[in-house]
Amino acid sequence: MLFLIAGIACNVALLLIIKSFKRYNIEAFPAIVVNYFVAATFSLAFTSTKGIYMDAIHLWIPSLILGILLVSVFYLISLTTDKMGVSVASVANKMSVVIPVIMAFMLYGDTITFFKIVGIILALLAVVLVSSRNNKEGENKKINWILPAAVFVGAGIIDALVNYCQKKIVQSDDETACLTGLFFYAAGTFGLITFLLFYRNKKKLNYGKIILAGIILGTPNYFSIYLIMRAISNNVLQSSVLYPVVNVGVVLGSTLSAFLFFSEKLSVKNWMGILLSVAAIALITLA
Repeated sequence: MLFLIAGIACNVALLLIIKSFKRYNIEAFPAIVVNYFVAATFSLAFTSTKGIYMDAIHLWIPSLILGILLVSVFYLISLTTDKMGVSVASVANKMSVVIPVIMAFMLYGDTITFFKIVGIILALLAVVLVSSRNNKEGENKKINWILPAAVFVGAGIIDALVNYCQKKIVQSDDETACLTGLFFYAAGTFGLITFLLFYRNKKKLNYGKIILAGIILGTPNYFSIYLIMRAISNNVLQSSVLYPVVNVGVVLGSTLSAFLFFSEKLSVKNWMGILLSVAAIALITLA
């Protein structure tokens, strides 16, 4: 359970660091590219058998797919935020938990109980309520469901693929670290190519600030995925329960942290979502 709690805490820290980029005038995309290489380096440092990167050929293809998906989904989230607002992007991202939950029932024989189903439904409702924000002036209100649908599917595939790799492909803790490192390297490489080819105003960037931000971001980013993967491999909870708990925990933690540290105002819906999330976690735990 410690892996799960620490993984949620790292995910919350990750969101808070990204949120602070605007305050310090840091360009998010290049900092995120740097962060992928930093996270991959952490993985290399925590792998006791360095040769496993060459031995574990079976991890290369899923790592490449995960790496490309990580950068692509992040870009889709940024587009959705720009076109339709933060609320739509956040809900589309967090509601994607439905995909790994369904996969867990279908592929891994997770048990279906009344408390679990009610808890998962409450968790999804909590995510929607906690993520709800009023549209700010200037946000694009035009309804275009292609972008949020793409975020929903992409984020869900990432979670489902990570879960599948950890249950069916990875055979040791070293391979867990290896898989994490490989898809971070793939994400960094794909992101760097995208940056070099398409990013405008490269010459105006403060690269010292970007590299520092990438290092700060890369630390919780690595552990946010590695610790959740360890929780999966240790069978802390069934996958159909673990992913709703993680998503509710991250949304709840980031919302309360933003309220405390960034003075974000919470609406009645947000507070209802917080209470509902506590009830959802309690029901899922009982299950």
